[in-house]
Amino acid sequence: MQRIRAGESAAERDLVERFSRGIRAILQTVARERAVSEDLCQETILILLERVRSGGVHDPAHLPAFVASLARNLATRHYQRARRVVGDSTLRLARLEDERPDAVSELLRAEQRALVRRIVEELPVERDRDLLRRYYLSQESKERIQADHGLTSLQFNRVLHRARKRFQELWEARQSDSSKHP
Repeated sequence: MQRIRAGESAAERDLVERFSRGIRAILQTVARERAVSEDLCQETILILLERVRSGGVHDPAHLPAFVASLARNLATRHYQRARRVVGDSTLRLARLEDERPDAVSELLRAEQRALVRRIVEELPVERDRDLLRRYYLSQESKERIQADHGLTSLQFNRVLHRARKRFQELWEARQSDSSKHP
């Protein structure tokens, strides 16, 4: 280790020769592919040499345990990254799937939209109908609707809340009627 820190390339070759077979043996039990095993072996040797050169490994007696641990950790990290990449690509593929609803879903949504519009029109108070139509169906701004009705923000919230409550009552009545008469 002192010779490596002193810059002797022969000492580095000796270290590589001494640990290469053990590193390969560890990685072949963990790595599924020979090419991956070889890449991880090279990476392990590079990190080992860097640590020895920098003085990161102090006691030569701990070197075999350090090398074995380093090889296993690199293999584990490699497969964790590979799993994440596969997961990410699966997510990307899922996002590329056609997100348009099928014909049945589209038909159900159209029926619900029509029912919502009918119920809004059945509301007894014109202001309720106007607020719900403009705010939810036409998505007009709250400020514009407030101005047209001469309401403050607080008043608008209260009126809208009551209109939604009345709508909800009619909606639930329709749902219970339709469940009784399929």
